[in-house]
Order: sequence, then structure tokens, then C-alpha cells
Amino acid sequence: MLQYIHGNPVFGLHDEQTLSQFTHVLKNAERGALMADGHLGYVMPIGGVAAYNNHVSPVGVGFDIGCGNLAVRLDMKTSDLKLSKLLNDIERYISFGIGQTNTEAPKDHPVFDSNDWKAYEKTSLIQDLKKLGREQLGTVGAGNHYIDIFSDESMNIWIGVHFGSRGLGHKTASGFINLSQQKPWDARVSEIEVLLDLNSDLGERYYRAMRLCGAYAKAGREWVCSYVARLADAPIVEEVHNHHNYAWKEVHDDKKFIVIRKGATPAFPGQVSFVGGSMGDPSVILEGIDSQESRKALYSTVHGAGRVMSRTKAAGKFRGRGKNRKQIRQGAVTPIMMNEWLKKKKVELRGGGLDESPHVYRRLTEVLNYHQNTIKIKHWLQPLGVVMAGPDVFDPFRD
Repeated sequence: MLQYIHGNPVFGLHDEQTLSQFTHVLKNAERGALMADGHLGYVMPIGGVAAYNNHVSPVGVGFDIGCGNLAVRLDMKTSDLKLSKLLNDIERYISFGIGQTNTEAPKDHPVFDSNDWKAYEKTSLIQDLKKLGREQLGTVGAGNHYIDIFSDESMNIWIGVHFGSRGLGHKTASGFINLSQQKPWDARVSEIEVLLDLNSDLGERYYRAMRLCGAYAKAGREWVCSYVARLADAPIVEEVHNHHNYAWKEVHDDKKFIVIRKGATPAFPGQVSFVGGSMGDPSVILEGIDSQESRKALYSTVHGAGRVMSRTKAAGKFRGRGKNRKQIRQGAVTPIMMNEWLKKKKVELRGGGLDESPHVYRRLTEVLNYHQNTIKIKHWLQPLGVVMAGPDVFDPFRD
């Protein structure tokens, strides 16, 4: 089902708030599209795509700059996988939350030598952000960020991860949103859309900082996947990577645009991407194709299944943190509901909370069906095991 708002495609079905938010974005964008996994976000809906004439919107890109997916195929079959041991090792050695607990996690990387750090201008700020970046490089975070173990139709084992630029991206987004409103870097201002001209000093610096955060996020995902492959004792033979929450310089219909995909995946003809479902559903390796719908969608597709339930509605309301965390109001999802779903699908879970239960997401198969004229599926990945931050893990940058 494909609808249009002012000539811009809307894939799938959405609530009025999401459609209203997308309509508002279109007032300033040259073109746009809304993916079938879309839902309400900050200013711009998750699943939204917007093309601008040499301008970029920091709040449109969002706070988790360069959040994305990486899937790697191992030289391993399901018959050789020791799943429970691998999941236990991931939970033990990979850092979730805000800090590195793995002593082997990288403290340095070529990304810290990038010239793009100059976009922050002030030496003290650069030093602080580099310190934060080193402390969180290779950490997965919380919320809907994960490490999954899959098998494909040929019984090959895949590792899939989803997370972004962590505190570096969050502070970068917050700082430039403040500067765009003529406020100090560390002020607290409302998240409103301000378009920055890339020919301006501020716009050019934001784009460079965003690019840096994307490189940082990719470096973290690559390290996590390589480390999990070591834990599995199997080499990586294929990699599939894609960003979302990012802005690209692209040409569409012979016109140059800055295209923001907030919770949406680039899907140009022949481009291969990894898109994850919920913890109890299949994920996919997909490839973009050329079609009239693809062109109207600015060669974009979904980045996941899409939420249909807020975290509070799903898990209830809690007070306190860590061991002192107590539920004061029950949510729509219970532990029994989540565990029964996973048991039926034969998925082993480490960590995870009720706010990430399969019940709070659309089914990825249904979401992809709305995009069948813009992509083709290369592999269906069946989840075997999932590792996420537990509900008691504190992370101020959780998605």
C-alpha cells in the first residue's frame, strides 16, 4: 500500500501523529519519503527521509549520529556452533551500557587521528570528546541495541549488531543543535529544526563532525563483530554494513541534494544492507533495486521492524536504578509473554527488557512487504541467540 503526501511517498500504515510530523518536515524539505517501519520521533519521524538543497538539519539526523547495522557471515555452520557458550561469553566480555568493562576493548583507533576533529574548534572540547570516545569505543549501549547470532538458509552463522556513536554522537548533536539556535555548546534548548547551510561555517563544521561520528560508530561495530568472531573461533568471510541517522550528499533526477535518513536505510540499486527484526523474528540481508517507487523513495528502505508501543507502555513504570529499580506500574508486556514467544521461536536471550519484547514491534515480514517493489531479499536470517543490555543497565544514550 503506497500513499502520497504532497507527492511524497508514504509506505505502510501510520498513526496521525507520525503523518503530521512527516508533513511538517516536508514544509522545509525539497523531497521526502516515509518508510513502513516509521513512528514518532523528535521533530522528524523515525523512518523519515528528507532531501534538502545544500542544507542539513542536526535535529533531523538526530542524537545517535551514524547509528547503523553490521552483519558478518562466519566460516561456520550451525552444527559447529556452541550457542550457549558464545552467548555467555558475549555477555561476559562485551560492554553494554556506558563504559568499557572489557580490558581488550580498544582505547585507540585511526578515527582519533581524523582531521574532522577540528570541526569542534576548541582544543579543550576536542580533548574531552576524544576521552569520551575512547572510553566508549566498542560499547554496545542499551535500548534497542543488540548483538544477535543468526543462521541463514544454508545454515551459515552470521553475527548482527545494531548501535551507534554513543556519547560522542549525542554530545555532538546536542552541541550543534544549541549552536544552531545561537546558544552556548553546553546549553539546554528545545529540539527544533534549524537548517544549516553547508556553505556556512557552522553547517560545514556540523557536517564534518557528523561524518566523524559515523566513522566512529562504524569502527565500534567492526570491533564488536571481530571480537565476537574470535569468541566463536571462526573467521569472517562476508560483511554487510549500513548507516542510518545520517546525511549523505546525493544526486537524484540530476539534482544535488543533502539526504537525511533518520531510521531509514540507503537502498540504491545493487546496494546490500542488513535490516534487523525484533529479538524473536527473522532479520534480512536485502539489496536495493531500480524502480519508479525506488526513485520516489530516494532509494531508501526500512532500518528495522518499527515500534508500535512505547517503552513505558510495554514495560510499565519503574523507580530507581540498578538493584534499587522497582516496578511501580505494570506494563502491557509480561515476562511470561516475552519468554513464551522466544521459547516458541527457539531463541536464547541474554539481558533484554520487556520494552524490547517482540510484542512492541511490527513484524518485519509485513513491513518489508510494503517495500517489495524497491528491494529484493538475499538472505533470511533466523535468530538463534540475542544479547542486549538488561533492564537494570543504566545508559543515558539508550535509543
